[in-house]
Amino acid sequence: MKNLSHNKKTRIGFRLTALGLCIAILFTCSMSVFSSLQAKKQPDFSSYTQLLFQEQLSSDTIGLHYTLAHPENYGITTHEISLGSLDETNIVSTRLSCENIRAACERYDYNSLSTDQKLTYDILDYTLDQNLTGCTYYYYEEPLNPINGIQAELPVLLAEYTFRNQSDVEDYLALIDTVPDYFSQLVSFEEQKAAKGLFMPTFATDTVIAQLSSLLSPPAFSCLTETFPEKLSDVPGLSEEYQTAYIKEHQTLIDECLIPAYESLSTALSRLRETSRNEGGLCHLPNGSDYYAYLVKKTTASAHSVDELDAMIAKKRQQDLSELAKIIKSNPDILSEMSNVKLKWNTPEQMLEHLKTCMTDDFPAAPDNDYEVKTVEPVMQKFLSPAFYLTAPMDDPDENNIYMNPAYTRSDMELFTTLAHEGYPGHLYETISSYEQDFTPLRHVLNFGGYTEGWATYVEMQSYHYAGLDDTLARALQLNADATLSLYASIDIGVHKEGWDRDVVLEFLSDYGISSVEAADHIYELVVETPANYLKYYVGYLEFLELKKDARIRYGSDYSDRTFHQALLSIGPAPFSIIKEYLPLYYDSSDSNA
Repeated sequence: MKNLSHNKKTRIGFRLTALGLCIAILFTCSMSVFSSLQAKKQPDFSSYTQLLFQEQLSSDTIGLHYTLAHPENYGITTHEISLGSLDETNIVSTRLSCENIRAACERYDYNSLSTDQKLTYDILDYTLDQNLTGCTYYYYEEPLNPINGIQAELPVLLAEYTFRNQSDVEDYLALIDTVPDYFSQLVSFEEQKAAKGLFMPTFATDTVIAQLSSLLSPPAFSCLTETFPEKLSDVPGLSEEYQTAYIKEHQTLIDECLIPAYESLSTALSRLRETSRNEGGLCHLPNGSDYYAYLVKKTTASAHSVDELDAMIAKKRQQDLSELAKIIKSNPDILSEMSNVKLKWNTPEQMLEHLKTCMTDDFPAAPDNDYEVKTVEPVMQKFLSPAFYLTAPMDDPDENNIYMNPAYTRSDMELFTTLAHEGYPGHLYETISSYEQDFTPLRHVLNFGGYTEGWATYVEMQSYHYAGLDDTLARALQLNADATLSLYASIDIGVHKEGWDRDVVLEFLSDYGISSVEAADHIYELVVETPANYLKYYVGYLEFLELKKDARIRYGSDYSDRTFHQALLSIGPAPFSIIKEYLPLYYDSSDSNA
C-alpha cells in the first residue's frame, strides 16, 4: 500500500445537521407530552410522534431553524430562544422522559401499526435505550472537541443562519445574546469533568484554545460581520432604517456577548488545562472501557461488539491489500498512475453534475434540487474538516450547501471523491431523498451517524468507478482508500480499547509503510480527541457492504443495485440491526415499483 499522505482525509468530511449543539440527550423536554396524554385521550401513533417532534424542536432554536423553514406548517407556532442546556438536572429529566415515552408507546398495539409505523416505533425504542444508557456517561462526553465541537460549529451555523423574514433576524440576534450564558454552562460542565478526572488531554485543550484565538483575532468573527449586511438586504420588506439598526445591534452583540464569551471560555480552558489526568485513550479512565463500548454502539449503530468490529476491520484490510498487491504485480506501472490521476472536470460543480448523471444506473435518480459549493472562511480553515455538507430544511430542500476547505490540498481524484461523499450520491443526495420518503417528522431529528457517514463512505468508494478511469486503476485507487481508512478505524480501537500510545501507533503504521512520526502523532491525537469518530465512517461502510452481500445471496439473479439502494433510502437512517430486519420488506416493495 502507498504511504499515507498528510492531506489524505486526516479529518473526514461530514454532514453538519445543527442538531446536537448541546449534549443534553434527546427528549429531555418531552415530559409535558406524556402528561398531556394523561389528561385526554391518547392520539394515534403518528400524531404522538408528531408531538414528540414539536416538543424536541421547540426548545432548540438552531435545530428548529435548520430543520424547518416554515415551522408553523408543523404545528410549531412558538419557541423559546435557546442553544440548549448543559445542566446536570438533564440526566434526571432524560431518564424520566425516556421512561414516560416508553410507557406511552407501550399503550399502542404494535401489531396494528403499519410497516412504516413499526419501523419508527423500533427506531424510537432503540433510541430510548441508547439515551438511558448514555445518562450513566454524561460527563464523559466532550462538547468542545477540536474537530466538530461547539466552539467550532457555532460560528458556521450562525454565519449560515438564513434570514427568510424579519423574525429570523430577531431570533438570530437573540441567539447571540444567549451565548454568554450557554458558554458559562460549558465552563461549569468542563469544571465538573475536571473534578471527576475526565478533562480533555492537554494537546486537545491547546488546539481548542488556538481555535478560540483564531476566531478572536481582529477583526473578530469576521465570518459573521462580513456577511450580515448582505443577508439583511435580502430580507423581504426590511427597510433601510431597520437594516442600519440591526447592523449596529449585531456589532454590539458581537462586542459585548460573543467576544467576551469566547474569551471567558479560553481563560477557563487555560486554567483547567493542568487538571488533565489522561493523555491517551478512554480505557485509561475509570469505567472508560465500558463508556467506549457504549460510544461505539451509539456512534456506529452496529450490533457488533468492539472485538468483533476489530476483527472485521482487520479482515477487510487484509483482503483489500491482498487484492491490491495482485493488481500491482500484474500492472507494475499502476503505482505511478495512481499518483498522477487527471480528470477532465475543472470545477466542483462540473464534478457534481457528472456524478448526478452517471450514478443513475446504480441509484434512483437524484431529486432536482439546488445546491451551492462554498469556501470555508479563512479564519476557520485551519480547524474545520476538509469538507462538509450543511443539511437543508426538510420543507425547503433547495437550501443545500457544500463547504470546501482550501487549507487541504487535493488532487483531482481526492476532490472528486470528496464531492461524491458530500454531494451525489452522498450526504446531499441521501438527505434530500429522505425528505421524499414521507417519513414521520420525528425521524429527521433522530441521528444515526453510522448510517449517514457509512452511506457517504460507501458511495465515496463506489465513486472511483464514476471518474472515467480504467476499471483496474479505479479499483486500485478504491482499494488503497479503503485500506487507508481502515487503519484509522483500527487505531481508534487500539488506542481506546487496548491503550495504544504514540509509539505503538507508529509501530502499527510502520507495518504498512508509514514511518512518519509527525503523521503518527497527528493521527493519534485526532483519535484521542474524537473517540469512535472514524468508526462511524468505516464500520458504517462495512455494514452497508454486509447488507449488500446478504441481499445478493437472497435475491440471486433478481438482485439489482438500484433496487437495493432504493430500499435503503426508503428505510432511512436507523440502527443496522433494524435495517437488516426491514430490508426484505422494503426491497420487495421497491422492486415491485421499479
